[in-house]
Amino acid sequence: MKRSIIRTAKTKDEAINEALKEINKTRDEVSIEIIEEESSGFLGLIGQKDAVVKISYDQDLDEGIDDLMKEIEEDSKKSLRENFDVTALSREITNEESSKEDEKVLEEKSIDKKSNQDERLDEANIVEEDELNTDVELYYKAKDLLEKILYNMHFEDIKVIGNLEDNIIKLDAKIDPKDTGIVIGRSGKTLESIETIIRKIINTRENNLKLNIDINNYKKRRDEKIIDLADKACKKVLKTRKPWNLKYMNSYERRLAHEQIGKYDKLDSHSEGEEPRRYVVVDYKID
Repeated sequence: MKRSIIRTAKTKDEAINEALKEINKTRDEVSIEIIEEESSGFLGLIGQKDAVVKISYDQDLDEGIDDLMKEIEEDSKKSLRENFDVTALSREITNEESSKEDEKVLEEKSIDKKSNQDERLDEANIVEEDELNTDVELYYKAKDLLEKILYNMHFEDIKVIGNLEDNIIKLDAKIDPKDTGIVIGRSGKTLESIETIIRKIINTRENNLKLNIDINNYKKRRDEKIIDLADKACKKVLKTRKPWNLKYMNSYERRLAHEQIGKYDKLDSHSEGEEPRRYVVVDYKID
């Protein structure tokens, strides 16, 4: 992600050095633009001007996420976090329930009372409906927040689609394919950080929700690749009857591999090694 800062000092070298020290970069890692040269003025007394420089650089992904966290917390704390305030949301639900209860009381004055069993069913339906509305509301909040994060990362032509299945919020962001790797990051770290930000804001744990964010179907393609890799290893083991080691994988990828291997009656699997060099071993079951 491209970033730039502007610094002023008595000389351009001082301004450049101050900027490099601040961003912890060397001259070879940045682009330097002299906006204004220093001037000593007439006889060194009149018309003195400081130098102004602009330093542009590629920001590290980890630093970008840290800055993004600050932007989200500072710029969106009131506009977003308050909207995601579970307490406020609960109060809103409570008020809606009270309103419905008042309407129910007025209605009961003009009609016969229902049986206790029917009343309990009605109350259960109201609770279920309110809980559904809450989940739907949080789904749209998560969707809007993902769009905001990607825009803050300076991506364009962003389209976020998704759905709410049971208690899982699934979002897939469509961006320029050439930017996919930037959003995902090495080993998916940047994408994981984005998920962490949104989980924290919508408070998935307290709301009993799960969040799954994908970028240009990256996760889907990764899952398919892992399953295909495990499937090919299974066929080799069935043919040679000798163990076969898969590549290093994270816990999620290993689980996918174990599930695929488990579909073969004559094969078994286990994991070996220490994180992050832990891998799946495909074994042939002894008859």
